[in-house]
Parts: sequence; C-alpha cells; structure tokens
Amino acid sequence: MRYEPDALKRKSRELEAATPQEILRFVFATYPNVAISTAFGLEGCALIDMAVRLKPDVPVYTIDTDYLFPETLALKDLLVARYHLNLQVIRPLLTVEEQERRYGPNLYESDPDQCCAIRKVEPNRRAIAGLDAWIAGLRRDQSVVRTHTDILERHDHDDGRPYVKVNPLANWTRQDTWAYVLSKGVPYNDLLDRGYKSIGCRPCTRPVAEGENERAGRWAGRGKTECGIHTFSAKKAS
Repeated sequence: MRYEPDALKRKSRELEAATPQEILRFVFATYPNVAISTAFGLEGCALIDMAVRLKPDVPVYTIDTDYLFPETLALKDLLVARYHLNLQVIRPLLTVEEQERRYGPNLYESDPDQCCAIRKVEPNRRAIAGLDAWIAGLRRDQSVVRTHTDILERHDHDDGRPYVKVNPLANWTRQDTWAYVLSKGVPYNDLLDRGYKSIGCRPCTRPVAEGENERAGRWAGRGKTECGIHTFSAKKAS
C-alpha cells in the first residue's frame, strides 16, 4: 500500500477526516525514512510542534537561499533551541557571488524562475533524495494553485524510485493554523505581525494589503506565486 497509487488515493480520502496529528502518526508508522521541510512559516512551525510531540528526533530540513530575512534566521535558531530539532540546513550549489558571475546581478529580478530553480528547487531535490515520505505544510486555501492538494501524493525521485508527499494541513484554514500556534505557544516569525502573510526571500517578499490573497506578497506583480518546489515546474537549475 505504501506506494500503490490507487491504495494511496483511498488512504488519502480516508485521512480527510483525520487530524494532522493522526496523519503524522500514520506516516511515522508507515514510512521509515521521512523528513519535514520548512521555511519557518506559520504552517511549518505548527507542523514542527506537532511532530516533535510524536517523534522528538524527526528529521527536519530547511533551505537557506542566502536571501532569507534576519527574522527567519532568528526564528530558526529559536526553534532549534526550543525543540532540540534534528535540523539539516541545505544550501544552493552556487553562492550568490557565483550565481551573479554566471547569470548577472539580481537574477531574482531578471529571471525569478531561474533564481528559484537554483536556490530552492535544486536544493530541495537533494534534500528529499532517498526519502520514503516528505512532509510539507501546504494548505488548500493558500492559493488557487494549491486548491487540489491531496493529503497523500505519490511522486517519483529523479532516479525513478517512488516517494509520498504528505500534506497534513491540507484541509486546515489559516485561522485553524493560527489557533493551533497561539494555543500551544508556538514561536512564529515576527514579520507575521507586520503585515506579511507568506514569507520567502527578502527581495521577493512584501507585506500583504487588506483583502489580498496571503501569497500576493510573493513575487508581487510578476504573475508568480510558487517557487517550483511544490509545483515541480521551475526551470532546471544549472
């Protein structure tokens, strides 16, 4: 059942009625080699709190693009200390200086898809290589692109080996996530109290105006709302 597509679809539908904690219990019991990805957004903080209560040594990874906000880096250190996180920090193969020599300055402006491919998508491929299951913090109400997110999704690694992407918060709302974080006293990014709703790299993230979609502050004005990690559609990094 672990990777059989029809069985996974049935199990995913069954888990629609489950809590995120019940989904995590199922994943930890079913897939021996599993990790949580986080950029230390609200959802990632909630997932970390849930997961370490069930599996204190659960592997967690984050991608440091070299463009992160200081507040994000401070939160990372706070969460590591609070939860004694088994955290791996993944970095791009190119430094910012190497990227600028190869592609020119401010690639995030001239070709944001390529910048994301180099600084996010390729590092994520390395991070999940060999995993049986990858746990992420996607919610369906975050954007139109994420509306059809399943709790369990079957994908293939670059070498053709299958893995399952797990979205325990898929059917939660932003309000559900905030309620959990506040009720459990989970640390969160200070920028969320300053008008930001989705936090990525400094050059490509701005606060969100009243009434805007929560991901409207990402790559604003570019018709882009995803880096490619979760859509698998960014340009191939090189």
